[in-house]
Amino acid sequence: LGFNIEATSGTAKFLKENLVVSITSYEGEVIGMSLPDKIEYVVENTEPAVKGNTTNNARKDAYMENGLMVRVPLFIEQGEKIIVSTKDGEYDSRA
Repeated sequence: LGFNIEATSGTAKFLKENLVVSITSYEGEVIGMSLPDKIEYVVENTEPAVKGNTTNNARKDAYMENGLMVRVPLFIEQGEKIIVSTKDGEYDSRA
């Protein structure tokens, strides 16, 4: 199948190995892709929480196994599994 990056309209950033997606194609060309509403990722890299930072809804950058960057709560640590919403790319919960 050919792959038209415009057909993915931003969904390609959520792709990871062994993820099951629905592909729409026409004459051998991918014209659309549907993802699950939520996907589990492993946090590959994030800074440790800063002690004393108790601001409500304080967030930090975390990079997933596929390179996707997600803003996560301070308590999330490297190596943890989290759930990310594919609707908005936001942290949903711990896995």
